[in-house]
Amino acid sequence: MKEILQIGILDDELGPRVILAEHISGIPGFAIQFSTDDPFWALSEALNQRIDILITDIKMPGLSGLELAKKISHLNIPIIFCSVYDKYGVDSFKVNAVDYLLKPPKFFDVSEALYKAKMSIDKSSTSNANIDEDIILIKQQTDLKHVMLRPREIQFMEQQDVFTLIFLDSGDEIKTRSKFSSSLEKVNRPFLVRVHRSYAVNYLKIKALDQAYCYMEKGHKIPIGKEFRKEFTTYLHTKTVV
Repeated sequence: MKEILQIGILDDELGPRVILAEHISGIPGFAIQFSTDDPFWALSEALNQRIDILITDIKMPGLSGLELAKKISHLNIPIIFCSVYDKYGVDSFKVNAVDYLLKPPKFFDVSEALYKAKMSIDKSSTSNANIDEDIILIKQQTDLKHVMLRPREIQFMEQQDVFTLIFLDSGDEIKTRSKFSSSLEKVNRPFLVRVHRSYAVNYLKIKALDQAYCYMEKGHKIPIGKEFRKEFTTYLHTKTVV
């Protein structure tokens, strides 16, 4: 966990930015990376992961705070909205905002919002650490040994007759006598997505894709089944920056 969390401030008016900067200067553990009235520049900074937390207005010319939040949702950057309007409160939590401040923001409210954001970052870091340490036990059919497997090392899984084949980053292949549905249930992880009756892919290992295929990092070409295409496309939309 970083000792100092970097904050981006976005508002088309100078006054609120000045107030936020004054408040943040009195809260230990946080520093201002940028303060701007340009939402597109703020978007670029966020996409380049130069900030840990974003405090943004909602109504701005060119790109609203809500639209910007949707474009960086895949980065899991905690967002604090600061607006003169209270009617956008519900909409803000649809894009996973950690807090909603009314202008002019008060010191206590800013402090509380920043510590909520810090807790969100701490929780995310712990969750990612648990995923990295995640291990499952698979019985390999070829020599009847049990193999220790880290799910994040999976490129894709394939059903062949009564067997499930698991292809790994290393190029190794694990063959287990298990129904595909049962194997998927056991290896069930958020980054594994079923794209075909006989295939599931690790979303993190997709190099490119089109309507018919996923092209994996190791050169495999995985078909996308028609019955899974709509659900898979919907899933991809949550991960896509437009």
